[in-house]
Amino acid sequence: MEERCEDRYVRVGDARARYWRAGESGSPVLLLGGIGCSVLEWRSNIGAIAERHTVYALDMLGEGLTDKPEGARYALADLARFTCGFLREVGVDRAHFVGNSLGGRLALECARQEPERVRSMVLVAPAGVGRETHLMMRLPTVPFLGEMATRPSRIGLRMLWRLGVHDPAPITEPFVETKVRLASAPGAHQAFLKTLRGFVGIGGFERSQVEALQADMRAMTQPALVIWGKQDRLLPCAQAEILRGRLPRAEVRIFDPCGHLPQMERPQLFNETVLAFLERVD
Repeated sequence: MEERCEDRYVRVGDARARYWRAGESGSPVLLLGGIGCSVLEWRSNIGAIAERHTVYALDMLGEGLTDKPEGARYALADLARFTCGFLREVGVDRAHFVGNSLGGRLALECARQEPERVRSMVLVAPAGVGRETHLMMRLPTVPFLGEMATRPSRIGLRMLWRLGVHDPAPITEPFVETKVRLASAPGAHQAFLKTLRGFVGIGGFERSQVEALQADMRAMTQPALVIWGKQDRLLPCAQAEILRGRLPRAEVRIFDPCGHLPQMERPQLFNETVLAFLERVD
C-alpha cells in the first residue's frame, strides 16, 4: 500500500530541504534515496515502517523538491554533512539509516563522519563499495557527452528507471512523468551531474574513494543489514560480499527476483526484512 505524506521543509545550511515524517513513537529511522530520487520512492515503505518507528524520508541536496543552490558542493562528504545537518535541524540525535544506492553510500559516509549519529545501517544496493557499475552510470561523467545524454526526457528516464528494476511494473507512465518534471526543475540537471561525477568516472567508481571506504569499513561497528537484488543491472549483486567481508556486524539478504530498487519492487518483503532487523537492533 502506497502512502503519501505532507511535504515538510527545514533549512539545512543555505538550502531548504523537503522531507516527509510519519509515526509518533519508536526509534527514528532516516530513509535516503539514490541519485535522481526523492521521497516518492519510499511511498510503499514509509507507512509500514512508521507503525513501529518515527520515520523521516529526505530529499537530498539537489534532489526532489530540496533546493539546488548555485555553487553548492555535491561531493560525498558534503552530502553526508548535509544529511547529519538535517538530523540536527529536526531534533534527532541518533537514527537508523536506511539508504538505497547513493543513499546507502551516504549512510556509510555518515558512519565515518559522525558515527554517534548512526544507530544502524540498512544498505540497499549501496553505490561505490566496489568499482563496477553499468555503462549508463559511467557515460554521463564524460564532459559534453554527459550533458547531452542526461538531458531530461520521457524516453531517456523511462529507459533508465526500467534498467533499475527486474519487474517493470513500478515504472508507470505517471511515475515517469513525475521524474521528468523533477529532473527538469531549475538546477536539477546540473546537480545530478555534479553528484554523479563526484564519485564515478568512465572506468567506474573512483578507485581511491572505493579503496579508502573499504579500508574504513572495518571500524564501522554499527549493526548493518545489506539488501541486494539478485538481478540488479546497475550495481552487481556480488558487491554485497565486499560488505559482508569488511563490515564487522553485517548480515546479507539477497532478494530473488529483484533489481536495484527492492523497496519499490518487493515492498512487502523489504518492509518485513527491515522491520525484523530494526527490532533485533533495538
